[in-house]
Amino acid sequence: MGYSLKLTNQLHYGYSRFNSIYMIKTISISELTIGMYVENVVKQKGNVRIKSRGLIKTTAILDSLKSKGILEIEVDFDKSKIVEHALAAREPHFENHIADPTVNANNVSSNATTASPIKEYKLTSIVHTGQHQKALQDADKLYVQAKNVQKDFVAKLRSGSTPNIEHLSKLAQDIIDSVFDNVDALSCLLMLKDSSEYLAEHAINCAILLTMFASSRGMSQAEIEDLTMAGLLMDIGMASLPRDLLNTTAELNETDWAIMRSHVDIGIEIAQRLSDTPPIVLDVIANHHERVDGSGYPKAKTLSEISVYSQMAAIVDCYDAMISNRHHQCSVTATEALHQLESDETLNSDLVNEFINTIGLHPVGSLVQLQSQQLGIVSQRNSKQPLNPIVMIFYSMQTQLHTAVHRVDLNQSDDYILTGVRPEEFSMNLDKFFKRIFLPQ
Repeated sequence: MGYSLKLTNQLHYGYSRFNSIYMIKTISISELTIGMYVENVVKQKGNVRIKSRGLIKTTAILDSLKSKGILEIEVDFDKSKIVEHALAAREPHFENHIADPTVNANNVSSNATTASPIKEYKLTSIVHTGQHQKALQDADKLYVQAKNVQKDFVAKLRSGSTPNIEHLSKLAQDIIDSVFDNVDALSCLLMLKDSSEYLAEHAINCAILLTMFASSRGMSQAEIEDLTMAGLLMDIGMASLPRDLLNTTAELNETDWAIMRSHVDIGIEIAQRLSDTPPIVLDVIANHHERVDGSGYPKAKTLSEISVYSQMAAIVDCYDAMISNRHHQCSVTATEALHQLESDETLNSDLVNEFINTIGLHPVGSLVQLQSQQLGIVSQRNSKQPLNPIVMIFYSMQTQLHTAVHRVDLNQSDDYILTGVRPEEFSMNLDKFFKRIFLPQ
């Protein structure tokens, strides 16, 4: 199904806005933040000399500059590692992890006492083919490891014991690291589905998507970490429900639905048994099924009563559920899922548009049909031209035969995407072909 003009225009606007070019500007020292690229000291009370231009990495360096009598400083916003809305506000709610500091004021050491380095909150995509394949291989290993950790966590819950949350905490950080290293690599794996492992895969996918969503919105390190953990735990109450109910293909009756909805309260109880569960995680577990129009559960809350975290989680939860085959439901294409999100009046429409801008009109890993009557898997996004990603083509619809795999940058081609398609429409094992294309032995 195609997209409305409204959505297409919003996507173009979102991408062009996010990737706009900044120029060198003079700002007050009070406006200087971590992640800005300093060119020169313009005005000062003392005699501070910038030894080399570069990014501000630590709070120690930042505080030192502010304490040395500097009044105004020249910043290159094109080279700065901060997202636009943070620049506009001049007071970002996050700190960026950047390369080794190149700014020293009066011999301030780059090893000055400071908080530990944290990741740069600007999603990156490696374009070089060799690097991208290595990133995919690393992401694939992480995804397999993540499923094992998640399944072990659930197994311990089902056995009646209280699992150690530290394993999930480390997994959450590994997911964050992988997303920041190359957002396209890990998001490629979201489309590979196994209905028999839905609970584990859904938790991991929600964690990945929330990491991407939160970082693209410029949220703080703590918020991103908590939302990633929330993705892993928000449906954990499902682990205590009867397996025959989870696996049924029959239509659920009122009693069945009441049991299914009880996973929220069960999830809160489980999370409260774990040590030091962050408030954001508890909030998301409790409220990710609430809806802005009051139609959700368990308490029929409305927009003003639902945190932005739970509203984000609701969007991510719905999206991954729609693109997954489950015992009672067939999947839809990623494009169709985004279309349904856009038209869903029970979700926050502004956040939906931000989410679509985050993952792209044709999400990485999705199967698409080209105008040339070929099928391919989207392998990398094109942030400046979101309708023209890089696609790995491997099938001819005309001959109904697999072809030699070839890489096409649609931004440099006359070909274009007609629509997203489901692998089942062509009796295709997407997992098999994904590994053939992206992870050759």
